Amino acid sequence: MLDTILHKAMSLRWSLYQKLETDLHELRYFFWETTRLCNLNCIHCGSDCSKDHTVTGLGAEVVIDTFTKIAAAHDPAKIMVVMTGGEPLVRPDLFPILESIGQLGFKMGMVTNGYTLDATMANRLARVGITSIVVSLDGAKADHDWLRNREGSYERATSALRHLVAAGIPIVEAITCVTPRTAEHLEEIYEIVKGTGALYWRVFNIFPIGRAAHNEAVLLTPEQFVGVVKSMELLRARGKKEGMEVNLSEEGFLGWDHESKTRTTPYFCRAGVNIAGLMADGTIAACPNLPAWMGQGNILTDDFNEVWKHRYQIFRDRAWMGKGKCQGCDQFSVCQGNSLHVWDPDKEGPVWCHYDILHPNSGEPRDQ
Repeated sequence: MLDTILHKAMSLRWSLYQKLETDLHELRYFFWETTRLCNLNCIHCGSDCSKDHTVTGLGAEVVIDTFTKIAAAHDPAKIMVVMTGGEPLVRPDLFPILESIGQLGFKMGMVTNGYTLDATMANRLARVGITSIVVSLDGAKADHDWLRNREGSYERATSALRHLVAAGIPIVEAITCVTPRTAEHLEEIYEIVKGTGALYWRVFNIFPIGRAAHNEAVLLTPEQFVGVVKSMELLRARGKKEGMEVNLSEEGFLGWDHESKTRTTPYFCRAGVNIAGLMADGTIAACPNLPAWMGQGNILTDDFNEVWKHRYQIFRDRAWMGKGKCQGCDQFSVCQGNSLHVWDPDKEGPVWCHYDILHPNSGEPRDQ
């Protein structure tokens, strides 16, 4: 009874915080999809880079002009610009663009598979002002190379983490896509990450988008997901003792009995609220994982600052998601229909409901 009252109070407090953040919608993160070219061919790729290999990315002039205008309208010191792909490091003019972005006053981060990230590259990234880098590391050698679909990618990823730590990058994080092959080996992966010297580790499960849409080999069952959550609770507690920050990624609300045990901050889908993005084809987006229909314009014809100010309404008022399976759910004020990249417009609901999986007796079960 006491837990129920406490959880209701926490939900009320968090939903009020979410409303305040949404009303202010201060831009804090900006994902730039540098290119859709990639040096790997991952079997779970959300953007399916081989299919989109002709989308090499916007011209440097367009990119720099976009960030110049953003810096004029917002405080760049409060905005983290995160380079994504494809693989950012295959873009030949990446570093001159990074220098310009850094000179404008933005903080900079990157998501990379680490395949070409040797000691020289790590030091170059440090010199250009990158302060946060995420490297994909998906298990021990056989599991990682299987998912990344390239022999030797495990050695490249672990070496990249070590090089980045040695170069003095402030935040070096390994991120793990957990699959049925690795769901019971998270403690082993924790040890691998720890062995590289990285002090940050984040885990998330793969959702049925892109190449993973019809590949059950990479998709967890609900029962496996429950096991992952339990493992992450233990590993996060261990990490606190050993100086390592461990997080389960933020795709959905887990319930207050799990949130603080698995994450640094509670679930909040900030796409279009504090997060925007620029895709390789010019689409003005909210998150790099979202479907094309959620695009808010194109940088070749629209001004980003005007778009940020006057559009993005489907992200800032999520009432439209309170239907179908989410209608009447007593967690909707906090969850708001789950993260947008797992929303299925045809089914009018999320393809994956974290809360129901973890609380099967909480109400009407939802199909997964």
